[in-house]
Amino acid sequence: MIEKVREGVTVLGKKPLRLLVSAALMIAMCILTAFAWDGIPKRLLICAGMTVLSGFLVLLPRLPNRISVPLLAVYLCYVPTKVFQRMELPVHDMTRLVDGAALLGVTLVLCVYLLVFLFTQSSAAALGVGNGIFLVLFLVEYYIWVFRGDFLTPNDLRAMGTAMSVMGSYRYHLSPEALYSVLWFLFFIVLGSRVRVRMHKWVHVGASLAAALSIGGWYYIVMETPEPFGKTFPINYWDMARTREIDGTCLSFFLLAKDSKVERPAAYSVEELQRIAQEAEEGYLPSRKETGQKPDIIMIMSEAWSDLRVLGELGTTEAYMPFVDRLEENTIRGNLYVPILGGLTANTEFEALTGNSLSLLSPAVVPYQNQVQHDMPSLARVLENQGYETMAMHPSGENAWNRNQVYSHFGFDEFIHQGVWEVPYEHIRLFISDECNFKEIVHRYENRNPEAPFFLFDVTIQNHGGYYKEIPLDIDIVNVGKTDAGEMGDVCEVQTYLNLLKTSDDAFGELVAYFEKVEDPVIICLFGDHQPILGARYYDAAFEGNEMSEQERNLQKYIVPYVIWANYDVDWEAYGDMSANYLSAALTEAAGLSLPPFYQYLMELHEEYPVLTKRGCYDKDGNFIDMEEIWDSEWIYQYRMLQYDQLYVEEYQKGIFEEAGLMR
Repeated sequence: MIEKVREGVTVLGKKPLRLLVSAALMIAMCILTAFAWDGIPKRLLICAGMTVLSGFLVLLPRLPNRISVPLLAVYLCYVPTKVFQRMELPVHDMTRLVDGAALLGVTLVLCVYLLVFLFTQSSAAALGVGNGIFLVLFLVEYYIWVFRGDFLTPNDLRAMGTAMSVMGSYRYHLSPEALYSVLWFLFFIVLGSRVRVRMHKWVHVGASLAAALSIGGWYYIVMETPEPFGKTFPINYWDMARTREIDGTCLSFFLLAKDSKVERPAAYSVEELQRIAQEAEEGYLPSRKETGQKPDIIMIMSEAWSDLRVLGELGTTEAYMPFVDRLEENTIRGNLYVPILGGLTANTEFEALTGNSLSLLSPAVVPYQNQVQHDMPSLARVLENQGYETMAMHPSGENAWNRNQVYSHFGFDEFIHQGVWEVPYEHIRLFISDECNFKEIVHRYENRNPEAPFFLFDVTIQNHGGYYKEIPLDIDIVNVGKTDAGEMGDVCEVQTYLNLLKTSDDAFGELVAYFEKVEDPVIICLFGDHQPILGARYYDAAFEGNEMSEQERNLQKYIVPYVIWANYDVDWEAYGDMSANYLSAALTEAAGLSLPPFYQYLMELHEEYPVLTKRGCYDKDGNFIDMEEIWDSEWIYQYRMLQYDQLYVEEYQKGIFEEAGLMR
């Protein structure tokens, strides 16, 4: 009798809870429907139907097998295809998908269900949790597309900690199409969680074995087969968004992971490296003779510092980098081609500090997370071998991009991060300002060891993405290309960005003014890490009328400025435009220091191919070429061997990469 009473109380207790959950779910889906509706009556009816049906499904008791089994079959035949479509449609129209991409995408959805089943042994969990995973994945993919114009890559998983630290600087909203996808995912989660099939022990065993074989088969076909199903799934490195459009969002992730494997060049050997180094020493003709003095060197990578005029005409009510524009005396400047757009700062940093090139690696890697696992050459080690004390600095957490370990592997003596900042904090938006950052540079310079030359590498953060009018907008946009600002629509993000650049320009002017008064010789190198992501309307207006190919236009988005300035008289020769992998060698040469054979090789390579990027290269005659065209050429093959030794051999050739070579 007591047990029956308890059961009755339990049932009564559950019903109000189910009613509450059902009501809350329907209210939430109604709100989403209101924002998702784009005026299409059919879509409104579908959203209303999913809302009502979801609320009803929550109230249903457990379904018997005679209903659950057929429902499971229908579910598996229909839902994976719909999940694949709702993952893709908010970011592209699917018309460019190559043959076979949809099949592999749909079967991937099934494999995720099967993987969850292996761990839970529950059909309801497999479908409910599986679609929950895809809902989260969709939101991540969508925001990466909004903020970076890209899609989820293996890089992003390794950079999750760094991404979390700056999430507060962005605003999160979903388009009606994206909200429509969210409603579908919610419906599939609820429906799937009600499909609970009872199975006998041996049925579970057989289903688990079939699931494991299916998952393994999919992985083998995609990751181990050169051409799955005899079809080619291309990766457009020069336009990664295009890769998503032709291969599908999820499949692209695995294709990049597959391509991230680096094979040892067949001709690689220590003897071959030494031969290359000897030829570099014999052929190197320095643009500046060794002076004997060792100037202090300050190298600043400025967050999102770029000049949007490289994209096309940009009219503003006043200049947004007036100080840098008029900096001419004892100065060399040019365009720097970087490997990233809108994010992944550490990749430009890697090229600038090591002399290595991301063009020789897969876009699926972030060297700070993947390759830098042991001590390796860097500008810090080159300068340390010439008596310099070295310091790295970044006004954020020490773990961002794994810098606390990377800087140790690069040989920096000290790492100054936000936790050991000594000047009072000053913020613009959520970040330490460039003015505060540069005050810390001055403070560290004034407290350096005066008996040794000083090298400081700094990464700023003030202009990190997320531009939402939090600062005074004194500079207005007049026109972009031939389009008046009034015809551009909402340009507040670009306007905010330009006003931030002006703030950075003012701060840099103050830094230079300080060092102009310093008696000791000082060189300052300032460069950007990437451009911000801009809307399609901005790019269309900026590029209107130019005769560049689509690939060349895309490459323009990967250009930032660089400036090298000295507080003493110099007779520098201009280096012109170059990719970021040459910057450390050029800076060392400009300082009048001895170059190791690797840097000598880089300066010779710069003469042949001044720009090397995955998205396109320029040769010495200004011809635009693809990296694949020169991949096996002598110059690039040698570069691949030199880079392989640094990244994958713990006992790398220090004499080639760090020790000063001949100067004539």
